[in-house]
Amino acid sequence: MNEQQIRDILRPHFGHFGSPIHRLYTTGEITEHTIPALVSLVAKLALADRDLEIGKIGDVIDYVTQVGCRPPVTRWTTAVARRQK
Repeated sequence: MNEQQIRDILRPHFGHFGSPIHRLYTTGEITEHTIPALVSLVAKLALADRDLEIGKIGDVIDYVTQVGCRPPVTRWTTAVARRQK
């Protein structure tokens, strides 16, 4: 899973400014609050019967679990463009 895939999945769900999901979406930052926020999002999606989105958020949770906590990533929003050049 790459940066752009994560951003595409989170785009409709990135939440209010400063939230853990917003920080992951905009900067790539992962904190101890990121996974609980994503799990909460999964619960909300489950209540709305949005199973396809639940699977995609599950992929993001797997990514976040593997990467672990990290500070904001330099050029997070342009990483895909850099690799395509």
